Amino acid sequence: MNRDSPSTFGRRVLRLGGVGLLLVGGVALGLLGWQWRANVTVARVTVAGTQHAAPDTVRRLARVDSGTAMMEVEPTLVADRAARHPWVKGATVETKWMHGVLALTVTERTPAALALDTRGRPAYYLDRGGHAMPLPDSAGYDVPLVRGLGAEVPWTRPDTVQSPSSLRRVLRALPETGVADLVAEIEVQSDDTIRLTTTPIGAHEALPVHLGNGDVPQKLRTLRAFARQVLTTSPEEPIEHIDLRFDEQVVTRTQSLDG
Repeated sequence: MNRDSPSTFGRRVLRLGGVGLLLVGGVALGLLGWQWRANVTVARVTVAGTQHAAPDTVRRLARVDSGTAMMEVEPTLVADRAARHPWVKGATVETKWMHGVLALTVTERTPAALALDTRGRPAYYLDRGGHAMPLPDSAGYDVPLVRGLGAEVPWTRPDTVQSPSSLRRVLRALPETGVADLVAEIEVQSDDTIRLTTTPIGAHEALPVHLGNGDVPQKLRTLRAFARQVLTTSPEEPIEHIDLRFDEQVVTRTQSLDG
């Protein structure tokens, strides 16, 4: 019964030896791979997804020089640096070890309004979150104009939203309430309340709209309904002013046709 014991023992030794060799080979390959990765450096930094943010500027913000060890690159930190460009909303970073490439892909902000300076000249764009972007060299956007903001350079502090909260609420609500095409201008009053100016609607010229505080999306939906049901018709006394400062009410002032 014990005649098979030596052969069984031998097979076990061979199996253990094979496992040992595999482990040693794996460790050796791991060490070689680690050593190879440790020697890989950044040969170039690529930037994709930009339209208004100059790629060279994004590279400078990323602060990764050629020759930097790839293992020392922290993608999250590099993405955060790239997002300090006023046009960059966010960035992703991919390390391509085989080619020594650090690939940045950025997502740019979308203009929602154009801020004017005190002389009525274009100063900078604003996105829906109230972040400011400098005017690009080319391309214009058909967005509402914003009056009443300072003409300072607000993107010197990219992590800070410097536009008032009342304006940000309007910018966020315009597309979701379907009134973006009805609003030509947004004026920030001295008390930070908002007054809108509509585009010409029906027989009416541009109309001032006092928005007030409260539920901005609901007020804008009320404006949309009022425009469809009333302004597109031709009343006997043309409306010259709309007041939405009272919840769920539309107060208007009319101009007598008698002059």
